[in-house]
Amino acid sequence: MQFKDERYNRQEMMPQIGTEGQRLLRRASVVSVGAGGVKSPLLYYLAAAGVGRIHIIDFDRIETSNLNRQILYRSHDVGRLKAEVAAEELLELNPEIEVTFSTERVDDENVERLLAGYSVILEGGDGPEQRLLCNSFAIQTSTPMVHVSAQYGYGYVFTMASPGDPCLQCAFPDLPENRRGPVPVWGVSTGLAGVLGANEVLKIILGKGDLASGYLFSFSCFKNDFIKVPIDRIRGCPACGSR
Repeated sequence: MQFKDERYNRQEMMPQIGTEGQRLLRRASVVSVGAGGVKSPLLYYLAAAGVGRIHIIDFDRIETSNLNRQILYRSHDVGRLKAEVAAEELLELNPEIEVTFSTERVDDENVERLLAGYSVILEGGDGPEQRLLCNSFAIQTSTPMVHVSAQYGYGYVFTMASPGDPCLQCAFPDLPENRRGPVPVWGVSTGLAGVLGANEVLKIILGKGDLASGYLFSFSCFKNDFIKVPIDRIRGCPACGSR
């Protein structure tokens, strides 16, 4: 089959995607809570792949210290709202998709309005409370959720795709206590983690490939290690134990 020299022709040539897979991507929608380090490359690749609708939620403004890893932004963007700039950049990359944004902080009052109705939730937030709130909402609505993180020189991806999967609180039962404040991070690790996260989202939409469900897909930049860390569902988990 001959493909025209179009935006998606190289991926449509892949047997795992084809024209039908591209239609699935075009019909899909993703909501991203946060537009920082791992989300920058992740959102770039979703836009480039042709995910039809992307909504970005971030109330923060761009700082100079973000620029070593948050590749959606440039020096002249310092001081602007991340969500607004991210939407502009993604539309510049791919004007064929729909990109919207919100500058609200996700909380108990607005979580349903902000997260409902999307194909995939990219979990995030400015603290553990928002992350656990996203986790609980994904469980209650049976919406696939992808968690991506990077610290120091390592990173990992974790996916909750079906009701039988362990959730974020199973993976990190001490999340409220140990996940506060900025941590040292190598910019390359955020890039790798973000690309792996984009791959998870695209596989969910296409219904193809192995997902990081039931384990952390983890890597170390300095040791060149990629490993799977098994995660079991916690009986009595406050988030998913009643499923």
